[in-house]
Amino acid sequence: QELAQFMDRPPAFPSDAMTRELVSQLDEECASSSDGVDAPLERQRPRWQAVASAAAALMCVGWAGLLIFPRSATGNVIDHPVGHLGLKYMKDAHEAWSDSDKEQYIVDTFAAAPTFLWGAASAAYQYEGSWNKDGRTPSIWDVFSHTSGKTYRNETGDVAIDFYDRYREDLQLLEDYGFNTFRFSISWSRVLAMGEDGKRHPNPDGIGFYKSVLATLKAKNIKPLVTMYHWDLPEDLDWLRPDVIAEFVEYADFLFSTFPEVDHWITFNEPWSFCFLGYKVGAHAPGKAEPGARLRCGHNVLLAHARAVDVFRRKYLTSRSQIGITLNYDFAFPENPNNPNDVKAAELCHEFTLGWFADPVYLGDYPQAMRDTMGAALPTFTEEEKRLLKGSYIGFYGLNTYGGKWAYAFNNNSMDFRTTFFDADGDVIGPSPIKSWLYKVPSAIHAHLQWVNNRYKPASILITENGCADPDIGEDSTSQEVVHDSFRTSFYRDYLTWVAQAKAEGIPIQGYMAWSLLDNYEWADGYSRRFGLTYVDYATQERFPKDSSQWFKSLFARMHPSSVHGS
Repeated sequence: QELAQFMDRPPAFPSDAMTRELVSQLDEECASSSDGVDAPLERQRPRWQAVASAAAALMCVGWAGLLIFPRSATGNVIDHPVGHLGLKYMKDAHEAWSDSDKEQYIVDTFAAAPTFLWGAASAAYQYEGSWNKDGRTPSIWDVFSHTSGKTYRNETGDVAIDFYDRYREDLQLLEDYGFNTFRFSISWSRVLAMGEDGKRHPNPDGIGFYKSVLATLKAKNIKPLVTMYHWDLPEDLDWLRPDVIAEFVEYADFLFSTFPEVDHWITFNEPWSFCFLGYKVGAHAPGKAEPGARLRCGHNVLLAHARAVDVFRRKYLTSRSQIGITLNYDFAFPENPNNPNDVKAAELCHEFTLGWFADPVYLGDYPQAMRDTMGAALPTFTEEEKRLLKGSYIGFYGLNTYGGKWAYAFNNNSMDFRTTFFDADGDVIGPSPIKSWLYKVPSAIHAHLQWVNNRYKPASILITENGCADPDIGEDSTSQEVVHDSFRTSFYRDYLTWVAQAKAEGIPIQGYMAWSLLDNYEWADGYSRRFGLTYVDYATQERFPKDSSQWFKSLFARMHPSSVHGS
């Protein structure tokens, strides 16, 4: 998905011959691949002509009059689980509900959950800057972004949005907006810096920075949700080498003992993303594209996760403790729900993308379909490793999601599943702020939550990232152009309506983190994408709240949960 964004650049960027060749090669590979990876370059082609039967269409038209979520005689929303009757018609019916109706449904649902975690998310390399300050040593993203041609306009996270020096004012914004939770990550090479002796040593300045962030949050009664690894591996390590497992476990042990004030930990953020993009196509750090590398990366990450959780459970567990892993997936609906091959293709898409990591953590091994299809190419776990993996969490399931798509069986072969954003008539699945991968499909978050709940039955689910970029906006756009972000406000309103529906159905959702608190460095996209609730002028580092931040604030004020600020 990230690599596909190269196709959505200003003209100067994809003119680079190497980039265009890489995109072409990836396109051809995905077109012929049967290893279950989503094809990141979507394109139209002749295929099934019917999205849903005429009967389903008529049923959905009827549901439109009921506004999907029917109301009682007093006008209050009543619970009504929604089944999949054809995404296109379901979406049309859902959009018939007014904005005020959606907001009232969100308020009514979450006002009854005063301990719900409402947060905004961030990541160290995307926020902090100060890449070589106060003892921090380089990560793979420092090396990657400093290599010409690897990122948009060769932009780096050297300064990012200067959270390292401006965290107090940024956390004040978080409080002003009314959030009660802040998700951030710790830079491995900032707290354990490489010394001249070739060994890692605790860095007092780096530790002090995070201690101060945590103290500031505590003073504001805001809960920290801390990610141990958000893609910034120390430059001397590699997820393809088995020794990285012990290194991560040592790092995790160090964090647990150094920051006892943290009781909610995330081991890894989106291993699918950094293994696929970093080791399959080379579009992210460390920039490798080797056969089978993404599978070895994922295998070592899973083992590192399981062993870190085991250390936590044996040495640091308290009555308040929670620890889990955050997994990303943009849900794939069957393109033709009446075609069993498309239905099977969508299920395989779920398993090969999300199940790749979730199945080992919750069920003890890779999905059977992956093992059957990939054979010897897929690494195997020992019985002891399976034992450590199964149940390697305490509390929540971490869920990141942004958009939605369709899955279909190429040539009616469900094992050769592909994904697309366009139906047989050429209609797009939803509005798109990023044409190459992010399409607004609010019902996808509901379907995603249902699938996770049905398959893994987690005790609780934290939505650890959800959000969108500003459409038709770039890094050079002025604050006046960006702060009135109606698209983002509608995005959050529509997605949260479906989250509320899932919660009303009994799915144990305990938190929702918006991505992101501020505009920031978006990896290989540099500063070209703005996902923040707050506009950042990258030249001056000034902050300007966007309308979406005030929408959240007003929403929280209407809920009046005791733990939410700013109401």
